[in-house]
Amino acid sequence: MAIPKDTQIPKGASQFMKFQDGKNRFRILSEVVTGWELWKNKEPKRHEGQVCKFKPEDADLNQNGKPNINYFWAMIVWNYEAKQLQVLEITQKTVMSPLYDLEQNPDWGDLRNYDVEINKKKEGDKTSYNVLGIPPKPVAPEILTALEESKIDLTKLFDGKYPIEDVVEDDDVAF
Repeated sequence: MAIPKDTQIPKGASQFMKFQDGKNRFRILSEVVTGWELWKNKEPKRHEGQVCKFKPEDADLNQNGKPNINYFWAMIVWNYEAKQLQVLEITQKTVMSPLYDLEQNPDWGDLRNYDVEINKKKEGDKTSYNVLGIPPKPVAPEILTALEESKIDLTKLFDGKYPIEDVVEDDDVAF
């Protein structure tokens, strides 16, 4: 064989967590910022707040022929699969609603006090999400250390910049 047996193809580095098919476990480590996101020519534009200030005619159309404008939540998370801090941006209301319900439930409370697991399942062209709170436990010391040493500013999303200074996106690497 030409390729050594123990060869592992590196996964691309990204500062954004994307839900993969199957289980996605993470710990929310920051407050959630909310806003609106418009996509034009494959580029996002965002603004903070609960009220959308974008005009439908300014956005590209999504696959359903509607303006590509979404309400979103963004937060800093520890992605257990990637073993790194990432920014998670959620636009799916079927994920937001159960997370909101967990935080409002006095038995669960603040989402930062426990891990969350989201199981993503695709059947044909339909995607479903199952949201599960994992019983509370303290954040691992190495995760807290990584957070303290990081330079993450979620408000940079609203300026069209990457929120994590020390992570280079694969697309940004030039050889």
